[in-house]
Amino acid sequence: MRQSHLVLSNAAIMWITRAFLIVPQVILVPYLIRTIGEGGYGLYALIWSLLMSVVQLEIALQQGVVKYSAGFLAQGRLDEVKKIVSSSFVYSLLLAVVTSGGLLAAAILFIAPSSPMRTALTVVALIVLFIVPLTPYVAVIQSRQRYYVGAVLDTVSKYGSLLAIVAWFQLVKPSLESVVVITAVFLFLSRTSQVPIAYRLVPGLQNRPRFFNWTSFRLIAAFGGATVLVNFSLAANSTGVRWLMGGMVSPSFVSHLAIILMPVSVLADIIRPMTITVMPLTSAYEAVGNQPMLKELLIRSMRYTTMFVLAGVIAAGLLTRNILTIWVGSRYAFLAPYAFALFACVSFQLSTSSAHHMLKGLGRLKTVVLIYLIALVLVPFPAILALFHLTRNPYLSVTIGLCGGSLLCGCLNIVYGLKAVQARWRGVWIRIFGQSSAMTAAVLLPAWGIIRLAGFDQFLGRAAVAVFSVLLYFAGCYVLIATKAERRQFLDYGRVVGEKAAQILRIKKRLKAENTTEIP
Repeated sequence: MRQSHLVLSNAAIMWITRAFLIVPQVILVPYLIRTIGEGGYGLYALIWSLLMSVVQLEIALQQGVVKYSAGFLAQGRLDEVKKIVSSSFVYSLLLAVVTSGGLLAAAILFIAPSSPMRTALTVVALIVLFIVPLTPYVAVIQSRQRYYVGAVLDTVSKYGSLLAIVAWFQLVKPSLESVVVITAVFLFLSRTSQVPIAYRLVPGLQNRPRFFNWTSFRLIAAFGGATVLVNFSLAANSTGVRWLMGGMVSPSFVSHLAIILMPVSVLADIIRPMTITVMPLTSAYEAVGNQPMLKELLIRSMRYTTMFVLAGVIAAGLLTRNILTIWVGSRYAFLAPYAFALFACVSFQLSTSSAHHMLKGLGRLKTVVLIYLIALVLVPFPAILALFHLTRNPYLSVTIGLCGGSLLCGCLNIVYGLKAVQARWRGVWIRIFGQSSAMTAAVLLPAWGIIRLAGFDQFLGRAAVAVFSVLLYFAGCYVLIATKAERRQFLDYGRVVGEKAAQILRIKKRLKAENTTEIP
């Protein structure tokens, strides 16, 4: 399979799975608010944020294996891959023991014995101990650029956990503890099912003590330590803010904050498939010394990501209030301005995530750590605390603090990413951001005017305008912005998708014919 087609397959399958993944998330939020109350959902949001921090820890540990395994596999050095996997397993196990012990100690020392939070923290501690050591296997799959494997299994896991939660609530009783336990069990099943797939994708792969190598361990520890700091910054930006505001305000505000952050989470799930393959690609190109392709990879990936992100900004700008009203009720519609402001700012940060992954792929770990530590921790937290002290408005304080951090993070990603591939800022600014931003303004401003003049307050009217605006935006990008080479590439991708669809239909027809054939 051609490299571009493999990237497209990853993105297409992951987009489909992410679209399905949105459904259980959308259903679960109002369901939990209705069954365990707004305060109960606020507590669950705190625990859920911890579970997502565990996932971020997994991602941090995976990326070292992805980087080095991708390079070694490109060179056909299977023995080195075995050393990386075996050494990473030891490193992951050690980190899991330390993290799990810390969470258990926090549950025992700081949480009352009768509190459901103690049980929930204990469950999180156990899930860390069991799933974090499995990260080398997940990383091997990703180093083969089969990111869609994890996406499909995660989607199945989310639907399974949703059905199990609803069944438990109906048959037994609603409780925070049961939600956390069910979610953790299905997360564990999702990870363990990827182990045999890793062995299938890399024939001859082994994880044995005899393959443990101190050099490989130091490589993984150095890379993993840096990426853990990066993901600590991400966790602090989301999980830390929730726990901070939960202590300063109330669990009910945490539930409101979770609603504000949900569109951002959905957008990240959509954009991630577009950029996640950049790091192993970067490692592979660096291993063979293909510098021109590194530069083109960064520019094109940021350009395409920006185009898709801005389409989401158009839709969010027109529909956020209506979607919140339908999703969680009209009493939460006041959250729309905060949700949209954060969505727009995080969209800019996500449009630069290719630069972030490329910096990691090139081994610029200190730069990545500094960017995320400054932009996602050192800037937003003091801003939130200062604004809350001055205004006593938690919604405004959190929104401004998180927005400022996201904008700074995006700007720093751009500056250092372009510097790493030796690209001139002036030469690529218009190509990456200028054209698509102008197209967004040309579509969104008239759409807002039409909605105001026509008095569209209902969802259907706004949705019709939003759909037309997004289609008009993509048509304008194709006709006015895309180069001839990009149009040819788009048509080539369309041809590949058509061939795959036709192949699937032929297989279905053949199987149907075989099943209906009478056996003499």
